Amino acid sequence: MEQTIIIDEILFSLAKNQNITTKEAFHKIKNEVLAKYQVSEWPSHIRMIERYEELLTLSEIPDEIRIRKVLRKRAVRSLSGVSVISLLTKFWGCPGKCIYCPTYEGLPKSYISDEPAVQRAEMNAFDPFRQVQNRLQSLRMTGNAISKCDVRIIGGTWSVYPVAYQEDFIKQIYDAHTAFEYTIRTKSENGGENNPFLSASIDSHPDWIPSQTLEEAKKRNETAKSRVIGMAIETRPDWITPEEIIRLRQYGVTRVEIGYQTTHDYINELNKRWHGNKESIEATRLLKDAGFKVVAHMMPGLVWATPELDRLAMNEVFANSLYRPDELKIYPMVVTPNSELTELWERWEFVPYEDDILIPLMAELQGMIPEYVRLNRMYRDIPAHEILAGSKLANLRQVTEIAMRARGITRHDISAREIRARANNPQDAILDVIFYEASDGHEYFIQMIDPVDRTLFGVCRMRIPSQIFTGESHFIPELDNSALIRELHVFGDQIPVWVSGFSSHIWDDLVPMAGQHMGFWKKMLQKCEDICNEKYKSVKKIAVISGIGAREYYRNRGYELKNEYMIKNIDRT
Repeated sequence: MEQTIIIDEILFSLAKNQNITTKEAFHKIKNEVLAKYQVSEWPSHIRMIERYEELLTLSEIPDEIRIRKVLRKRAVRSLSGVSVISLLTKFWGCPGKCIYCPTYEGLPKSYISDEPAVQRAEMNAFDPFRQVQNRLQSLRMTGNAISKCDVRIIGGTWSVYPVAYQEDFIKQIYDAHTAFEYTIRTKSENGGENNPFLSASIDSHPDWIPSQTLEEAKKRNETAKSRVIGMAIETRPDWITPEEIIRLRQYGVTRVEIGYQTTHDYINELNKRWHGNKESIEATRLLKDAGFKVVAHMMPGLVWATPELDRLAMNEVFANSLYRPDELKIYPMVVTPNSELTELWERWEFVPYEDDILIPLMAELQGMIPEYVRLNRMYRDIPAHEILAGSKLANLRQVTEIAMRARGITRHDISAREIRARANNPQDAILDVIFYEASDGHEYFIQMIDPVDRTLFGVCRMRIPSQIFTGESHFIPELDNSALIRELHVFGDQIPVWVSGFSSHIWDDLVPMAGQHMGFWKKMLQKCEDICNEKYKSVKKIAVISGIGAREYYRNRGYELKNEYMIKNIDRT
């Protein structure tokens, strides 16, 4: 009881003193209260966050962004404007026979039991509802915002799973987010402040009724406290068809990850990838023409590859307009148990790159990435003890950055420039447009940047699809004569959807987190309309591939939901 009294005094002092906007100032308050009660041990930070949520439920303390900021732990989890929720599908086999993929009983192809994401999935029996709920609980317990969630479904090739499994999996994801506001009112009784998992099942809560259909689950999530504003799946390029794309849109998927691996067909063939450039190029075009963001995977160091061939492959991905993905993951080849590659390595028929070769190569590859691309990852999260040969550097990104500085190489991609916790003032932002041709269409990468160092506050991708230039009918009728907004994202600290502004007297201290809710979306949307009016008279409307949780924003700006897209006619006046 005494600890609760101490925590309450700390929290109410924080709420009363509006000038406390930094962790340093907050620590000073805590020390004063602890000295008053003559206690030597600080209350747990997680318990303090939990008590703040309890007081919010009782309406005894205000819900302020300022308070949440100083209480939060591991802020990096929500500094890109969203909270990423990764969850794993259960094992269902794989149509591919790639020689480098490890195979473990009961796990999706290429995944290893010691990977953190796999351990979380196994702990929850691969149940999507439980995976999401426990991840949200973990984020909430460290004070991170969960109102805007970007879901990433990982595991096997998504396209080969039965449709019934897919639909139920997606429905459970939406329900888990929508239901979480009920969970917040459920006090944890499992006695472990380091335990991120719920003690009680949400299904037993009297105020929660599961959705009966996928459409109901989607509709409910549009206005939920925790919304799915983006969703990604992984599949193979040779499984992307117009029919598959239409089904993905029905699920609310906005981003698709596909493996190019390399642009050298014979290397893909030797590694038993069983598809080549033709399939990668066609999948990329189809996805872009339907508004999806395309995340390409590249794998330096494949069997029969060389550093020079890997450089040529990366250069081809951006020099050749038939590729030009939106995001990129680079996974250097390593040897793990339970793969055909293991046998080649044991017979000395394959030797992976050592660090002295890999590090300078990765530095050069990163220098090739243009501004309109986001580099998501450059290393699989495989524990070192599971790697038989190849780089075991878990901090490969940091080591590579040192090598880049030594060689005078600078990264210009999105993740290297986004605001995060930098001190750049979003009020100084200007609008900048990059035009490029890609996949037989025109792309406009619209960004809000600091004019001095090009720090990034927000991005918008607008595509004029290939059908506008070929005169063909679109395979999705609603997208005929339409420009496509494939991404609209504002970076910086995540601000809940119901917050619209800040008190002016604390603005300067909140600059690093205040990129959102400043009208950047509106400015970039207007620029899209201006470009269409000026350059594309045959374009009659704009269609947004909106995540379910972002639909309300577009409705409020004149867009209407038509066959899973938010669409607005262009005002030619």
